[in-house]
Amino acid sequence: MATSNNNPLIYGLIGGQGINQLHMPCNNSTAPINQGDLVYLTDGLLHALDTDGNAASALGVALQPTTVSSSLDNSSNLTPKSIMVGWNMVASLQTTAAETYTPGINVYIGADAQTITTVAGSNKVGRIVLPDGVSSVTGASGLRIGVAIVSKLF
Repeated sequence: MATSNNNPLIYGLIGGQGINQLHMPCNNSTAPINQGDLVYLTDGLLHALDTDGNAASALGVALQPTTVSSSLDNSSNLTPKSIMVGWNMVASLQTTAAETYTPGINVYIGADAQTITTVAGSNKVGRIVLPDGVSSVTGASGLRIGVAIVSKLF
């Protein structure tokens, strides 16, 4: 599956107010990252999360994409050497069809960097957060739900 830019931020975990965020280095030409991708750090560079093994180095969620179009010159793309990553937040991530999500259960990397699954891996990426009064959600195509994301590196 391919990911697309999606604002992942629902709210911060620190009293519901703030999130931790940091500019981290990346390489757009060899490893493009979309806004909303779960990311991990290896060899000093950010990458979109792609495997359960790499989830051991999960940093958080990309709050901006690696390719940013300039509003001053739409004929070219700016290629930043870093992007903003957030953690200690509830992020909106894609569900896996037919899976049941209940508050507090661990979730793992799914089919791509914006999809989660309940199928146990070795390295969880977060825990499900549902609105008050909602006891469970069944995953479906296009359905996004809240996942509490806490960095494994900070």
